[in-house]
Amino acid sequence: MSIDVISQKELKNTSSSSFENLMMNLTPSLSFTPNAMGSNLQMNGLSNKYILILVDGKKLAGDVGGNIDLSRINMTNIKRIEILKGAASSLYGSEAMGGVINIITDKPKDHIYINSYTRYAERGQFTQSINADINTKWINSSTSFQRNQSQGWKLNPQELIKGELKDTHKQPVNSFYSDIFTQQFTVKANDALSMYLEGSLFDRKLKRPPLKKIYEYDLKYNDYTISAGAKYRFRNKGLINLDMYTDNFDYYKVYTIENNSNKEGSETLERRQKYYDINLKGSFDFGNSNRITAGTQYQINYLNSISDIADGSRDVYTLSFYAQDEIRLLNRKLQLVPGFRYVYNETFQSYFTPKMAAMYSLDHFNFRASYAAGFKAPDLKYLFSNTESKAANGKMSLALANKNLDPETSDYYSLNIEYFNSFINFSVSGYINDVKNLIKLVEVKSFPSEYEGKFDNVKQYENASKAKIKGIDVNFNSSLGYGLTMGLGYSYVNSRDYDTQKELEKISKHTGIINANWNKKWWIVDSNISFNGRLQSKRYYKEGDGRNINLWSIATRHQLKNMNGIVLEPGFGIENIFNFVDDRPYGVSYATLTPGRVVYISMGIKFSK
Repeated sequence: MSIDVISQKELKNTSSSSFENLMMNLTPSLSFTPNAMGSNLQMNGLSNKYILILVDGKKLAGDVGGNIDLSRINMTNIKRIEILKGAASSLYGSEAMGGVINIITDKPKDHIYINSYTRYAERGQFTQSINADINTKWINSSTSFQRNQSQGWKLNPQELIKGELKDTHKQPVNSFYSDIFTQQFTVKANDALSMYLEGSLFDRKLKRPPLKKIYEYDLKYNDYTISAGAKYRFRNKGLINLDMYTDNFDYYKVYTIENNSNKEGSETLERRQKYYDINLKGSFDFGNSNRITAGTQYQINYLNSISDIADGSRDVYTLSFYAQDEIRLLNRKLQLVPGFRYVYNETFQSYFTPKMAAMYSLDHFNFRASYAAGFKAPDLKYLFSNTESKAANGKMSLALANKNLDPETSDYYSLNIEYFNSFINFSVSGYINDVKNLIKLVEVKSFPSEYEGKFDNVKQYENASKAKIKGIDVNFNSSLGYGLTMGLGYSYVNSRDYDTQKELEKISKHTGIINANWNKKWWIVDSNISFNGRLQSKRYYKEGDGRNINLWSIATRHQLKNMNGIVLEPGFGIENIFNFVDDRPYGVSYATLTPGRVVYISMGIKFSK
C-alpha cells in the first residue's frame, strides 16, 4: 500500500486553522460530516471509528459522541502528515481497519528556537500558539501551547419540528475555547541510547446560551497524556523501541441553569475513557535484502459511562504479537512486504490478520498491489453500556449491550500505478473492501420484563451486517516552473450495505480538489500564494441527502528576510470565497458548517540561535 505524505511546506501554504480544513483542502479521499458534537471523519468509505489517528506514533484516544476530538491537534508544530489508506491492522491493530493518519510533530535542531503564531478571523475565530525548543548536546526540551476559540454562529434562525418551521435559539456551531499544552524532554545517554518523557494537558469548553429546557448545561472536555520510552540503535543498523503511553479523556456537563437535581455552576462527570499502551518493537537489517520489524503490544481500554443505565467502570485488555518483513529482490526493483498480527482479546479471544504488499519499480514507474485483512474490536459501549434516549416525538428507546460480540472484519485489495519525473507525479489507485460482521442495533421483539412499559422500543447491538466498498483515487501534481505548482485529486467511492442494498450513510461518491501554488522572492520578502478548491457530491442519509459542497479559498504568506535570527511571516486570506452556506433549518444533516465567506489575518514570529 502506498503512503500519501503531506509536507510541512504544504501545511504552511494552505494556512488552515484546523485539521479538518487542512484535510479538506489537500486530500479528496478524506471527508468530514459535521454536527454539534464535532466532525465525523470518513476515509475511502469507512468512518472515523475504523481510522487510527496517531500523533508521533501515539494513539489519539477518547471520543465525543463517537467522534475523535480533532481540536486536540496543535496545527502549528506539524512537520508532516502520513496517510495510509486501507486495512493496516497487521501492523497497527484494531482501529486501523480503515487506515492510519500519523501526525509527525516538528522538533527543530537549533540551540534555541522560539515560534509564535497568531491568527484572527471573522466570527471571533482566534488561534494563538507558542513553541519553544532548547537543544544541548545531551538534553533537549520541547514546549508547545495553543489556544483556539470562536464565538459560534447560526446557519438558519429556524428548525423543523414535526413538519413545521419554528423559530429556534439552537445553533450548530457553539461558542468554544480550547487549550493544549505539551512538554517533552529527550535525553541522549550516548550515541546508541536515547530516552524521552512527554506529557500533555487539554481542556475544551462549549458554551451555549442558557435557556430552560433547551440549553441547561455547557459541555466540557479534559484530557491528559503521559508517555515515556527509549530507543537503542545497534551498530548493524538495527534498533529497538520501547514506548509506554496513557491517554485519559473526560466529558462533563457544566450546568448554567438550576434544575431538579443540579445547581447552577455544578459539574457532573458523564463519561471517562482511559487508554494504556505498552509497545516493544525492533527493526533489523539482514544484508541488503531484508528488513524485519517485529514486536509485542499490550493495551487496556477503560470506560466509565455515568449516564448509561448499566453504570460502572469496565476495561478490556488486548495482547498482540506482530511482524513484517521488507524483502528487496531483482536489484531492489521488486519489494515484497508480508506481515501479520496475532491478537488475544479479553472478550473475543484470538484473532489473526495477515497482509501481503508488493511493489515493482521501473524507470519513472511504480506498480503496487496489496491484500490486507483488517479487524475492529467492539467498542466498550457496545459490550457493556445500556443506553436510553428520547426522540423528538417523546418516544423512549433503549439500546442494549452485548458481551458476545465478535470483531468487525474486512478483506482489503488494492492496485496502484504511479508515474513520475522531475516535473510531474501521477497516480491511480483502485480498491475493493469487503467488510463483514458490522455491528448495528437490531430490534428486540420480546422485551425483557424489567423494561416492559418503560420503553417504546428496545434494540440490541449485534454482528448483523456486511458491506462492500469499491473506489478509485486519482492524484496529479506538477511543477510548471517560475515558482508555480499545481495539484489535482479525485476520489470515487461506491459503498453498499448488503442487507438494505442502500449506500452507506455519510459517504460522498465523488470528491475533487484543486491546488495551485505560486512562490516568488522579492528583495527581502519570500511570498507565497495558495489557491485551494473542493467539490464534493451529496451524502446519503436515511432522513434526506446532504447537499453538494463547493468550497474555495485563497491564502497568502510572506516571509521577511532573517534579521539577527528573527523572521516575520505576515499572512492573510479568504476562506469560502464564493460564500457557500448550507442554510437549511437547524437539525438537518449539514454538508458543511461554514458561516460563509471569512477573511483572516495572521502573523508568525520565529527566533533561532
